[in-house]
Amino acid sequence: MRAYPDELLVSLVARYHHLHGHSGIKPSRRKIYGLDHKKTSVDLPTTIRPILSIIHVSADEVLQGNTIFPFYRPFLSEKQIESISKQMLEGRGGSVHQTSGVMASVVKVSELLRLCPSCLKEDSRKYGEPYWHREHQLPGNLLCHIHQCELLTQCLICNEPVSANNAKDLSICPLFCSQGHDLSAQVANNKDETLLKISKGIVALFKASLEGEIPSDLRYLYINRLAQMNFCTVGGRIKQREVCSQFLSLFSPDILKKLGVPKPVGPNNWLSTMLRKPRHSFHPLLHALVIEFLWCGIERMSPWTDKAPFGNGPWPCLNKIADHYKKGTIKKVMVTRCTDTNNPVGSFKCELCGFNYSRRGPDLAVEDTFSYGRVKDFGHYWKAKADSLLQKGGSIRSIARALDVDSRTVNLYVKKKQEQQDEASLHRSKERDIRRKRLLHNIHDFQSYECFRKANAKDYSWLYRHDREWLLSSLPSFHKQPQRKLRVNWKQRDKEITQEINQALIKLRMGQNKPLRITLSKIGRSIGKLALLEQHLNKLPITKGLLKINLETEEQHQIRKIDWAVSNIKRQGQRPVKWRILREAGIRVVKTENVEHYLISKIQEAFYNFQDTISA
Repeated sequence: MRAYPDELLVSLVARYHHLHGHSGIKPSRRKIYGLDHKKTSVDLPTTIRPILSIIHVSADEVLQGNTIFPFYRPFLSEKQIESISKQMLEGRGGSVHQTSGVMASVVKVSELLRLCPSCLKEDSRKYGEPYWHREHQLPGNLLCHIHQCELLTQCLICNEPVSANNAKDLSICPLFCSQGHDLSAQVANNKDETLLKISKGIVALFKASLEGEIPSDLRYLYINRLAQMNFCTVGGRIKQREVCSQFLSLFSPDILKKLGVPKPVGPNNWLSTMLRKPRHSFHPLLHALVIEFLWCGIERMSPWTDKAPFGNGPWPCLNKIADHYKKGTIKKVMVTRCTDTNNPVGSFKCELCGFNYSRRGPDLAVEDTFSYGRVKDFGHYWKAKADSLLQKGGSIRSIARALDVDSRTVNLYVKKKQEQQDEASLHRSKERDIRRKRLLHNIHDFQSYECFRKANAKDYSWLYRHDREWLLSSLPSFHKQPQRKLRVNWKQRDKEITQEINQALIKLRMGQNKPLRITLSKIGRSIGKLALLEQHLNKLPITKGLLKINLETEEQHQIRKIDWAVSNIKRQGQRPVKWRILREAGIRVVKTENVEHYLISKIQEAFYNFQDTISA
């Protein structure tokens, strides 16, 4: 099972549930999570790791591509990011929204899923079914920025909700409401330009978050912009009342109410607190509103690279013994936040020599670029030269001068290296003794050398590589039994097996039941000669050529099963839709894009035939 572009994780879970046709929600939850009661959160879902085996992607890809976690990430501390990531992958929920600050935020987020009628129609035509889009569920996003129409949370005719994402049910993205009204036809064009600008700004901020382009010094940019707009005094104090008044003139209370954001009134309102020295994180929706207020859109914001706390790069390598010392060999910098001062901390790693250092920012002068606060790793080049000098001999002070470091650094390196060697030697010695004892215990239970080696393959291989002298001296002499020579007419046998395989192929291809994959083992078992085909196929050239032509790959097998399923569904008088075809064919995971394209073409072909039948 594969995710569609920008598909929400709750949509994947819902599609999996309906694809398998479980009568209730509990069997699906047991299958996915191993739990009877589990609600899949829209923005920050938990217990994600069991789902990875179903959609066949990595944990980072799911967090980045199918949840709203990237929207929150730039505005959280490293500690929060690590804790939330762990809770989303391993936890069972309950505290992830508290850790992220969503629960304590002034923003009221609706749990109702939203859909765009126009996207609904396009997804059905392109993929054979609609799905929940992640961008539509971003907090505060009430419009589709592509089609500029309102996102629906309920049917406009009967007011029935379009989703029921709760502990008792999982909703796939519907084409019709529960009363049968067509949702794709309920396009409500937006008439509020301010709401459209806000929606576009939210989506733009989300895309910048995905690309890692959100600057770490947002407040610094806010203060600079406020000063340009004459909202700061000569002493640098913010004119909070004027800022709040101007903000409310741009975003009316009615608009803020629709977004779930309270009016910034009073001395300690969220806007004033956000522009002061930050003591905690703020909701991304609030940042989107402030950016829209200050710059009228994120695209008009001053280039972030110019305001980066460590400049634009490239940055110099500060390995003093390297040929490229102080040359711009570092292309990327990883910026985090200091937990004590909340200042940016940059980590720089040279790809040429591995030298890794960090320093607190922001850089205020050119000289700051050539300084560091801590060396995180001296790198492979420095360590290789240190090992070479230590091997040649000499005093610690002379080696420290050659490496351009303090003698205590060299002593510490020697101590750590010796500890690592001692630990590795002790571990290898213990492992050698265990493997020796285990091998000697089993050595007299076998009559031949081949049987003994196969039964003790791991221990034998390890001892052969690391303790060969002991192994060869400890092995007893096994008596080798003479092998009998058999004469077989392989040409005659090749012709006979070819005829048997042809008959087996006819039975496998002409059967009325669900198609079985044509494999070597399947054919071998059907003719009762599997061992012969596995062990002596090189002696049977005709058979080998016949098998090469007829054996199926997984892709070919799935295409054959799709053809069979479509024919069977049509014979039953039903419409061949995607979920019904996959269930009838018994396909859980579409293996390749070719199969996916073929499936969509079959659905489109059936759809056109169905329309022709209706028109006729």
